[in-house]
Amino acid sequence: EDLKTTDPVLVLPKPAKFSSSHPIGTARTLLTCGEEDLLRIPNEILDELTPEQICLTPTIVCAYTVLEQFGSKLKPGDSVLLNAAHLSASGSALLQLCKLLKLKPLCMLSLPGSPKNLAKGEYGSKSAWADVDSRAAAPPTVRQQYERISELLVTMGAEEVFPDAVALLRWRDRNQRMLPKLALDGIATRDSCEQLIHCLQSGDKDAQIVVYGHGVAQPLEISPPLLAAWGGRIAGFNIARWVHSLSGNAKKMMAVMENVTKLVRANKFVLDTVMYKVGEDAISDAFSRAADAADNTQVVLIFPTLQEELSLSHQEQKAEMEKQARVKEEEAAKKREEDERDKLKSDWLNLLFTDQSVAAMSPEGPLSTAYEGGNTSNPSALLVWVGDDPKSDAAAMRDISAQAPSAALVSLAWSDHPAGEAFNEFSLKSPEVVDGSFYLRDRQGFENQDLDMLHDVELLGRCLLESIEPKLGEFGLDWDKVVIMGFGKGAGIALYASLLNIFPKQVSAMVLFSPIVLFPSFLAQKMEALRMPGAGKMKVFTVWGNRNRSTPGTYRQLLAQTLKKAKDVHCTPDTLPDADHSFDSKSVNVLTSMLPLCLPR
Repeated sequence: EDLKTTDPVLVLPKPAKFSSSHPIGTARTLLTCGEEDLLRIPNEILDELTPEQICLTPTIVCAYTVLEQFGSKLKPGDSVLLNAAHLSASGSALLQLCKLLKLKPLCMLSLPGSPKNLAKGEYGSKSAWADVDSRAAAPPTVRQQYERISELLVTMGAEEVFPDAVALLRWRDRNQRMLPKLALDGIATRDSCEQLIHCLQSGDKDAQIVVYGHGVAQPLEISPPLLAAWGGRIAGFNIARWVHSLSGNAKKMMAVMENVTKLVRANKFVLDTVMYKVGEDAISDAFSRAADAADNTQVVLIFPTLQEELSLSHQEQKAEMEKQARVKEEEAAKKREEDERDKLKSDWLNLLFTDQSVAAMSPEGPLSTAYEGGNTSNPSALLVWVGDDPKSDAAAMRDISAQAPSAALVSLAWSDHPAGEAFNEFSLKSPEVVDGSFYLRDRQGFENQDLDMLHDVELLGRCLLESIEPKLGEFGLDWDKVVIMGFGKGAGIALYASLLNIFPKQVSAMVLFSPIVLFPSFLAQKMEALRMPGAGKMKVFTVWGNRNRSTPGTYRQLLAQTLKKAKDVHCTPDTLPDADHSFDSKSVNVLTSMLPLCLPR
């Protein structure tokens, strides 16, 4: 009764309704199910999260509810033991929620191929773990993987990471720490619960284990004397069973997700996803990425529509094309009406980044050169740096020159150019920048200051062109031998200039550190209107600081979607742990390591 056609829904039937050998399955175009199997998604969530993030709702709410139900007696500063927090989005959600609640997660990280040191014996006995021989070392590849995942878990909020229960108990003994009262088992292997019991306080202190992961459906093996001596509680939790247990839980699930969207908007919760479309993308890559325990990004598969699967007849295709033409014509008519209401602003925006714009008609000369080095006699490529502080970048430029001896390098200063004065003074610490609302503005919401900044960005892009062209002529190089590197606002200027055809040809590659790109939605519209046919594929590497408040998650996601729309761009994002909005020695090391990928062959 509450559902209608086109309503977005989650499919979540009762756990016992379908057998494990014949599940309902949602990896299909058409699905027959009962109304009780569906949960309608509120508009408040649709407006804030992408479809691939929304499909993680059961996983996120599972983490939220487990902490709410079983951790209600915990106080800030208490420890929580997490087993397999590196697996799936539930682990990353638990870590982030623990961080918000000021709890201290202790993570158990057992990897295939690593030595299996098990605590065996009486509960609370030191001999259960002190006498275990832990001299066996993991293979180098396993050790490297362990270090990578440990660093990721600590970055997300873990206090400590341990390979097994023996290591945790020895750490606790050395540091005289209290054992946790709550353990959350996200994988449930044959011996996981038994190992967690050794790491918890006794049952008379309300200690409990919650099994919320099913692993490979192995039976749990626990020694009865150990269980009796411990005296705690082992509970299971299934999100589908919880949703259907009470009529109000379905609404509560969506209320939880509404709270999560507020945390996402405030940059206090991250839902990293990557989509692979079945039939278009390499699914082997999707499974390889999902199997990489050190990659916390949740892999989401999107399946083709029925129309894409069926081979349409010529008449059907023609009818669809006519329908689309009518829709486009109706949209164009509606847009013309809207443009008439705000003609002056629209005309200005339409002229930006074209040959008829004010910036094109009134150029203001090239940018000044802050540094020039490298091979200036017979270079095979030209590296161009556009940063926000060319004086402090000079030392880094010398290091980069040394890593590319066959290339010339120039550092161009936009911040001291007359056209860059207003853009340089624009604060990246203002509330609308930090919460992402500034970047989300569209054509209808632009203010006069926004129009002026867009004009300045175009003008600075044309000044950048005037600086690079003479160097190409001097060195006898073409644009396909150019690699543009940049940081912050300078990186945003360079990206606008490249994507909106201010440069006459496509450059070879771009490496951009925390780029400040004004209004990605406007950039996408302009890119579609000005796209040059037949342009070569350009590699773009974006590197973000995970503590950079000037580039919130909503902005990064919008920019990533914009770059996906550029058919001639292949974008590879990366993240620097513990990095803010600065170009420091870590950034220099990353840049030098990327140069071999960027230099034209």
